[in-house]
Amino acid sequence: MAYPRINRLISQYRAWKQIRRIRRFLSTYRPTENKAPPPTRLLIVPCDAWTLIGSKGDEAMITAIVARLRECHRDLEVAAITATELARDAALRLGFQSIPAWSGWMEGDIKLVDSFDPHLMVVIGADVMDGYYNPVTTARLLAFAECAARRGTKVAFSGFSFNSSPSSLLRPVFNNLSPSVAVNVRDRISRGRFQRFSRIESHLVADAAFMLEPDDSSDAVRHVMAWADRQRAAGMIVLGFNLHPMLITKATPAQVEGLVASAIEALRQVIRAKRVALLLLSHDYRGEEGDDACLGPIAKALQEELGERQMYSTRQYSASELKAMAGAADGVVTGRMHLAIATLGTGKPVAAMTYQDKFQGLFAHFNYPERFLLPPADAVDPQKLASLINDFIDRLPALTGQVNAQLPSVKKASELNMQQLTGAPQ
Repeated sequence: MAYPRINRLISQYRAWKQIRRIRRFLSTYRPTENKAPPPTRLLIVPCDAWTLIGSKGDEAMITAIVARLRECHRDLEVAAITATELARDAALRLGFQSIPAWSGWMEGDIKLVDSFDPHLMVVIGADVMDGYYNPVTTARLLAFAECAARRGTKVAFSGFSFNSSPSSLLRPVFNNLSPSVAVNVRDRISRGRFQRFSRIESHLVADAAFMLEPDDSSDAVRHVMAWADRQRAAGMIVLGFNLHPMLITKATPAQVEGLVASAIEALRQVIRAKRVALLLLSHDYRGEEGDDACLGPIAKALQEELGERQMYSTRQYSASELKAMAGAADGVVTGRMHLAIATLGTGKPVAAMTYQDKFQGLFAHFNYPERFLLPPADAVDPQKLASLINDFIDRLPALTGQVNAQLPSVKKASELNMQQLTGAPQ
């Protein structure tokens, strides 16, 4: 049974070779001069160049950052690095140019970036900067930032999380990053880990998505909000709920089915005990890894019992629309961190099914009780999941007060993502 270990070693060796090649490129890169001083061109370097905004969390961060920068620079021209036609189309829908600079060959990709001549660059760090998904992707993001900084571009990483087991392959790439690059980390737990990993300076911020404004202008969103108002008028508590397959690392179909079955049984226990209306919220539309893979079966299983007390829309909403919908609930139980951020950003409390040590740092921003964090191993136990949800519902008033007491300071910390780009004092 040595094959999995051998495969891991082969994968690590290949990653080491690719990262070594990136480091060699950086050691010889000599930029052309960036002559245009006004900050009129922004380049977004996404952590997911294949879909760009397939994750609504990525969309929330990108949309919020661009909106804030356009308040400072009304004629701001925006481009995004893309790797596929899907991402290119997403960029065009957002009003961005598409720069296909993800070929795998840094020399050619950097030439494409240089031809756009960005004055500002934002690298969307999200949850990829520790190398958990792919250290080569992380190294490429760092290389884009380093090359731009050498040209005189103002560069910032949007606040990212950092897990407790980062890839050691990335340490020398981080440690040789130019001091002018703003490295923003989105919670104090992640920042502590990052400071132990790298010697470079970092800044504590809150997630950039806290700057996102909710959008309730569409008929589809207003329909959901009107439903929530009717349920509350009938004496119901409106509970948002989200679940997704990635809660279990490399989950098999049988494991996903078990997770869904646990959620169905837990929610049945809750709706039998309490006056609850259920708002199922999808926050990721990426096929088999998207939330509808779990939420669709849950909606089908509970439809007969809940009837009008259940709302589930399969329409694909923007991040701003989803934030408005999350705010229509009295509280949200979620497996997606950026749905938690959207909910907290509207002043509503959350309970979370955790993964990658992400949520602890988010909760710390609000001094929020960690009893409302449930590890994936417990999420597949319907009794433990039902207990979490019932406890959460019972404590909604107190938790709502806690969130609203801390929200102003969290929003200020989110604005710090922009400090390097706008020159505003911290």
